[in-house]
Amino acid sequence: MRNVQSGKKSGDASASSIVDTLPASGQDSVDAKNGYREDSVQWLKIATSGLLLWLAQPPFAWWPLAFLALVPWLDQISHDANIQFSKKQQRRRYLILWLVATCYWLVSLQGLRHAHPAMFLCWMALSGYLAVYPVVFFIAAQAWLRRGIPLFIGAPILWVGIECIRNYMLTGISAAMLGHTLANVPLLTQIADLGGTYAVSLVIVSVNVAFANLLRAFTLREYKRLAIISTLAASLLVVATCVYGNMRLSEVIPLGTTRFLLVGRNEPVEYDQDADRAEEIFTAFAQQTINDAEQQSELAAVVWPESMFSGGVPWYIAEPGGRVPEGMVVDEYQRYFEERALALAQAVAAKVPQQQAPHLIVGCGVVRFAEAPLVFSAIVHADSNGQVVNWYGKNHLVMFGEYIPLISSIPGIKELVPPGLGVQQGDGPTVFEINGTQVMGNICIETAVERVAVDHCRELRGSGGLPDVIVTVTNDGWFDGTSVVEHHLRCAQLVAIGCRRPILSAANGGPTAWIDSSGRIVEKLPFTDNGSIVATPHIDSRTSLYVRIGDWPARIAGLACLLTLAAVYVQTRRSRGTDET
Repeated sequence: MRNVQSGKKSGDASASSIVDTLPASGQDSVDAKNGYREDSVQWLKIATSGLLLWLAQPPFAWWPLAFLALVPWLDQISHDANIQFSKKQQRRRYLILWLVATCYWLVSLQGLRHAHPAMFLCWMALSGYLAVYPVVFFIAAQAWLRRGIPLFIGAPILWVGIECIRNYMLTGISAAMLGHTLANVPLLTQIADLGGTYAVSLVIVSVNVAFANLLRAFTLREYKRLAIISTLAASLLVVATCVYGNMRLSEVIPLGTTRFLLVGRNEPVEYDQDADRAEEIFTAFAQQTINDAEQQSELAAVVWPESMFSGGVPWYIAEPGGRVPEGMVVDEYQRYFEERALALAQAVAAKVPQQQAPHLIVGCGVVRFAEAPLVFSAIVHADSNGQVVNWYGKNHLVMFGEYIPLISSIPGIKELVPPGLGVQQGDGPTVFEINGTQVMGNICIETAVERVAVDHCRELRGSGGLPDVIVTVTNDGWFDGTSVVEHHLRCAQLVAIGCRRPILSAANGGPTAWIDSSGRIVEKLPFTDNGSIVATPHIDSRTSLYVRIGDWPARIAGLACLLTLAAVYVQTRRSRGTDET
């Protein structure tokens, strides 16, 4: 079947009539050549966008390319919207897009494969899954175009929609959102306190649409009015973004008085890690903490990364009537844990001219004995006397990293799963008080799924007040310093703006950093270095619109995208039924 484009000029019609006079075999040959040429052009356009998107993100981080990266895709969408394809041609075109997008995600997230040999398959499966979203964007954008909705309106909304869907689907992932390309351009990212990273993505897509329409206006001598309108719309958005960003960045935020020591190292870790190795890691972090505290003063708290404080002995809790293993005395383990915490705090105090030992906010395993033992990836807060005051259990778990869906219902498979994948989900947000500063705990992927921190802030705002600081602890040692770690840091930067709260991050093999409430990195350690940072975060009293209303605008865009897909599906089914009759 030949491609039929609506609205052709007279030159196109004469060419078509010439083709129509050819013998059938000759026409088939022309169609084959045209199809080959069309596929080649599409491959080039789709691959170009994939390459530009990758270059705009870490490790290269050439952020200006983000404003051009989608232009080839958008041009292809405009081109294809005016053509009627056969089912085979349509499938082939979407397959090309999916293959390129899969390659993009494989390269962008290749650091995931370092975590465990079994993660190699998970990395490929995740990349293939994420590659579906550009295909969804293409289908929805073309459907809107055919209904008369121009790209400068439809593309930004639908792009936000697909980003929102992937932030919820299969527990969600925010890494490498389009808005993250501008993480280190604070003037353009302050609008994240209005609509999260989605708002930044929307502006970027609008600029891409303007360039795509300008390209078509100059090359095809068409769509000139549309090019002018979309360029004006994008220009107004960019100007408004810059004005708002400048206003927000010029606001004076008072400096706090609470000093945190963020300790980071690059310790090799494994899923199946014995108690001796855990104790070695604890000792290395303890020595690092004591050495780095020597030249400091008045440290209020020491922060350690995820799971680094366990040292082979997590914090044990026995509920009334809980099933404690025979011969185990939980009180003795608790006493040992708190004595160890006190010894560390006192060793720091001996190096620091201060009145009392610091609090500890440390990543640590927690085991709670109920009807069955429950294991949590957690943050434990111990006061200056070494007493455990509170703890926070990680709410958002890593699929395939901390749990595998339905694994307990598959006979014979559970035994093949690496140790450490039996982690339980914690209960809601937790705030630790450090010398009058309210600190909200956050663990690992919870900054890489943007809605988690935002929802926690919304919940705390409704129940008693927003925290002053977000402390996140993470273990990114699994990723060997690859760009996945940089993606994680960028997620935290946009979360800081969205919540309008500084983020203090302590990491193993990852982003040990002090991020202010405008998303700027005040100080950070190289990902593979051992060391520490002393952070005195500003106290930002602003409440962002994003925290007030959440991500409902993005959800509405996501719903619009899903409804469009449903409409396309119904229309396709009806057309098939008509063809059959």
